[in-house]
Amino acid sequence: MSVLLCAVDPLGSRLALVLKHGASSYQEAGEVVCGNGPVSVVEGGEGRVFVSFSVSDSVGVVDLARRRLLDSIKVGWAPSSLVVVRGAGVLLVCNAGADSVSVVDIGAGMERGRVAVGREPRQVVMARDGRAAYVCEQGAGSVCALDLTGLQAGRWDAVSVAWRTALGAHAQPRVLLPTRLGPGLVLCRTADRLPVVDLDSGRVMTEVVLPGPGGPSGAVEVDGDFALVTLERLGLIAVVDLLEWSVTRTIPVGPCPSGIVVDPDDQTVYCPLPLSGGLAVIHLDGVDLSTEDGLPQFESVRAGRAPSSVAVVRCLEPGP
Repeated sequence: MSVLLCAVDPLGSRLALVLKHGASSYQEAGEVVCGNGPVSVVEGGEGRVFVSFSVSDSVGVVDLARRRLLDSIKVGWAPSSLVVVRGAGVLLVCNAGADSVSVVDIGAGMERGRVAVGREPRQVVMARDGRAAYVCEQGAGSVCALDLTGLQAGRWDAVSVAWRTALGAHAQPRVLLPTRLGPGLVLCRTADRLPVVDLDSGRVMTEVVLPGPGGPSGAVEVDGDFALVTLERLGLIAVVDLLEWSVTRTIPVGPCPSGIVVDPDDQTVYCPLPLSGGLAVIHLDGVDLSTEDGLPQFESVRAGRAPSSVAVVRCLEPGP
């Protein structure tokens, strides 16, 4: 098995592949030309990834070993974020232009139904127990929870909205990060604070004050007690203490960081930098995230022309 970094490159209408060797050796591994308007990528198991295409209103199924697009699944208008419901054989897709979430049968390769949600849904993310999903309704200024318990029994029409919380007409929530401790951290595009939401009820518990209106675009949890939040306008990563709900330090990463992921095996952090055409690789070994002491080690990896998001995938090594 190999570790592949699959970076969405909208300008090239492709996935840029980077092969990872060991802890810090990287090699360009080609590309998959897969269609116009790729937005987001998620691992689908069995050497596949799913890619949303906003222009063609579809989700592509990509075989990484053969580096080819296998299938295209029609969904709603302007699909953005997507997530696999493990154990149910289901893919959830946010349709930003249709104000809905598509329920896709992965085995059959077809959409089984849609759930109406708030205006311009931009991100969907799974709860840790797989029984719910959370949607950021950017245009409506709200977040909502979807009850997924019926999917485990194969009931395609059983997905429903469990709660909805308004965060303000101008908040523009774009990412929700469920944390190990239970609450969710919401990244709002126009705000300098991150609401902390109780994921059982939707109640706003507290807020995390950012160092400025940085345009938060992505978040990931590391070490169980901290979250890393990319700030596009400031070119920084803010480190959030998930016990104190406060920013402990910032890490300069480069202009306009877009999204962020972590390799769970070695805690290496990857951050797309579309203006420089690469991925920032951040090693946190030996770095105390609770203070400003110690600088993380940085690398830069080429990944297409303007990568906007990335997934860490374990699969068979791509062929020539």
